[in-house]
Amino acid sequence: MSVAHYTANSLAEFVEQVCKIKNSLRQNGAEFHEVSLFRGQADESYELLPSLARPIIPESSESLIHEERNLIEMAKFRLPSIFQESMRPLERLALLQHYGVPTRLLDITENAFVALYFACCSSKSTNGEVIVFKNNEVDITNYPIVDAICDSYRFAIGGTSFSDFFENINIQPYFLEQKLSNKICFHTAAEKSAWIYQCCKKHFFVYAPIHSKRQQAQSGRYLLFSNDYNFLSESQCFFTSYIMPLPKSDDSLIAARIQIPSILKEQFLKDLSIFGISKDVLFCDDIGTICSSITSTYQQKVRYMFTPLPEKI
Repeated sequence: MSVAHYTANSLAEFVEQVCKIKNSLRQNGAEFHEVSLFRGQADESYELLPSLARPIIPESSESLIHEERNLIEMAKFRLPSIFQESMRPLERLALLQHYGVPTRLLDITENAFVALYFACCSSKSTNGEVIVFKNNEVDITNYPIVDAICDSYRFAIGGTSFSDFFENINIQPYFLEQKLSNKICFHTAAEKSAWIYQCCKKHFFVYAPIHSKRQQAQSGRYLLFSNDYNFLSESQCFFTSYIMPLPKSDDSLIAARIQIPSILKEQFLKDLSIFGISKDVLFCDDIGTICSSITSTYQQKVRYMFTPLPEKI
């Protein structure tokens, strides 16, 4: 089943398309209770790549992934009361992401309207898009491999073998429960490597603890990326120092792409505001955004009151 393509020319059409996609997923085996997940991108040419791995120099592949350790450790050092040592790795990454530090998490949402807002709120001269993901897995947020991947800057340095990675993460506190219950019990390096391979060859949809009203307002979820790897066999894999984008043609994870024409972005934003989706709502803990919204509201009121109506012919 290939990735479906749509173009939304109105909010009503967008809603109809999302419902059609959801019904199609159910007909193809998705559970009724599954939560649909979305991502809005202001430019349809953007790759599905977390901020940590995006090029910071135009026409180059240089990103901040080699500085991941410094970014995290400096945040912990400068703001220890916020980025606490006691936090699980996923919780810390989500909080860093919230405050604008590049991480290996990609923001997604359970709310299609929120995704549509982010597809329209910038890059007004380019077409945006909303990506609809398939979410066929149970929530594995507490599964230890999630925290282990979030700890990649410590244990998945380029050239590290999967078996060595397993040995390092297996002694971490977040693996304790699984070790005590014998849920993860491998004896050979080949078995350990094969298990890490099965985990790292896919992307994880994850929840993280909510620390702000903004995260709650945006119905935030995340897509977690591991480092890319060199594959010789399941028992011989080695991490690289790169994160690869999720191909938009990957129909195992992506159900559909909905194009948002650039000329309609402003109208979409106006229509979304009727349903309570606006910048001041989605960034409700940003005082500057709220004050700017208040000012804008009354500026529009004054313009309306003092703009002469066109004369009737």
